[in-house]
Amino acid sequence: MGGCFSKPKPVEVKIEVVIPEKERSKEEMSPNGKASPLIYKVNGTARHYHLEEHPIASNPYHNPKDVVEASVCHVKDLENGQMREVDLGCGKALLIKESGEFYAMGHKCPHYGSPLVKGVLSKGRVRCPWHGACFNISTGDIEDFPGLDSLPRFQVKIEKEKVYIRASKQALQTQRRTKMMAKCISLSNYNLSSTNVLIIGAGAAGLVCAETLRQEGFSDRIVMCTMDRHLPYDRPKLSKSMDSHPEQIALRPKEFFRTYDIEVLTEMQVAAVDIKNKIAVFKDGFKMEYNKLLIATGNTPKALSCKGKEVENVFNIRTPEDANRVVKLATSKNVVIVGASFLGMEVAAYLAERAHSVSLVELEEVPFKKFFGERVGRAVMKMFENHRVKFYMQTEVSELREQENKLKEVVLKSGKVLRADVCVVGIGAVPATGFLKQSGINIDSKGFIVVNKMMQTNIPGVFAAGDTVMFPLALRNNKKVNVPHWQMAHMHGRIAALNMLAHGTEISTIPYLWTAMFGKSIRYAGHGEGFDDVVIQGDLDELKFVAFYTKSDEVVAVASMNYDPIVSKVAEVLAAGRTIRKRDVELFVRHGKTGDMSWLTGKGS
Repeated sequence: MGGCFSKPKPVEVKIEVVIPEKERSKEEMSPNGKASPLIYKVNGTARHYHLEEHPIASNPYHNPKDVVEASVCHVKDLENGQMREVDLGCGKALLIKESGEFYAMGHKCPHYGSPLVKGVLSKGRVRCPWHGACFNISTGDIEDFPGLDSLPRFQVKIEKEKVYIRASKQALQTQRRTKMMAKCISLSNYNLSSTNVLIIGAGAAGLVCAETLRQEGFSDRIVMCTMDRHLPYDRPKLSKSMDSHPEQIALRPKEFFRTYDIEVLTEMQVAAVDIKNKIAVFKDGFKMEYNKLLIATGNTPKALSCKGKEVENVFNIRTPEDANRVVKLATSKNVVIVGASFLGMEVAAYLAERAHSVSLVELEEVPFKKFFGERVGRAVMKMFENHRVKFYMQTEVSELREQENKLKEVVLKSGKVLRADVCVVGIGAVPATGFLKQSGINIDSKGFIVVNKMMQTNIPGVFAAGDTVMFPLALRNNKKVNVPHWQMAHMHGRIAALNMLAHGTEISTIPYLWTAMFGKSIRYAGHGEGFDDVVIQGDLDELKFVAFYTKSDEVVAVASMNYDPIVSKVAEVLAAGRTIRKRDVELFVRHGKTGDMSWLTGKGS
């Protein structure tokens, strides 16, 4: 079962179960010392499995040759709240001391390999300094995103005031751990056109939903469907690393989906949903019944509406093939990018050293003005200009001219004519929810699906996640917002899965995003929509700064460049429910490193 295919095919399913880690730890031994049965519910029917019937190797050090033990420091070398990267000879670990206890786990974030020792330790978890993923120091489990894998956890012991770590050599090398997951027990209650869980969309939200279900012991059928031809991949890399091939950016290998019985229907588009009969109708006429439904279809990029929009070599980047094709066409040629969006700016940065020329057309006066503010936007714009990117601001495209049906020129409403061999359009996107208009699912005037804190729609059993939803954000007093960020899509998928299983879990996370341009990153946490002032510490000209976005007297978001890990620190303060006041950051900026930082360390009121 599982894997990637275009049409459902008959499959033979073996009855097998892998005991999920969470349940195993709870139920492993009963009070009388005998193995206790685990109970799974399949279509409402309880089925019992005993551990002795399905033995699990619970000892992570079962191979003595794979084990290393080393003394790494004296007990007094670390104070409470400190972290240290320690070398065990065949790999490194992160040693942590909190509340008088020592913990050890992997030292690199499984997402992109960030050194966690440079991150933020707060109340039992470590937050990555680069992209904000959070890991529990007791278990190594991932608690906030992005990324899919957890960290390996290592044994710590104290002998004669020395700290020893005992670890798997393999885990020290991989620096990641995939949580234990259930498999499909049986499909005997299903025909080929029915599933317990149907997930429409195979991005981060859909994949995390499927994985979370398996991690929680869900052992019925899961089907994901996508219009894409590929298994789920790292979509942010389409604009940040444009020549990546699909297999290089795959979130999971094909074998993973087979192993954990997660079926993926590729190149399959849902045309309608019949909520009364719980049926998804595909574009080719195929129908699939479901019990629970997740809609995670993401966005559809806006297209140009000008004359000549159909000419060749004009792209919305949606797939790895799009990105690869643009790089090939742009090399030593003239590129015009329409829209100073995150996608547009990242593409411009990637192509600047490869193309003969890069021109960027934008309706606003300054890039990112609404998101980062005018001062930060101008600093970013200057960086681009220093890399030979030419801006044409406060204008639009009026015509695309072709020669032999291939793009030759881009004509602006200002009258300027730009030479162009390839054009990339990044002028925003709209929710991909058109197929739901007659469904009865609550959709707002802009096409977003409205959900509650548990990612539930107005229809029982129907959930939605990712770029396509409006959801209540606790950080902004439960105001309904749309947050089209990679990290948020992961969290949406997890919350949806937990509530498919009736956990009653509400979303509580701080939005976190990043953009990468010319080898530099801007990190951002919070939700700054409607900010009325920006307080900046550092040097914008040197691109080393932190910007606090305020609304009235409250900090609602933060952005930084070359100022790690302050964005992760602020994210932890906000995640703890504490309010950061504008006057606090103004004092911090005024007095620099000598200013009161209790608001940031959590020691203030």
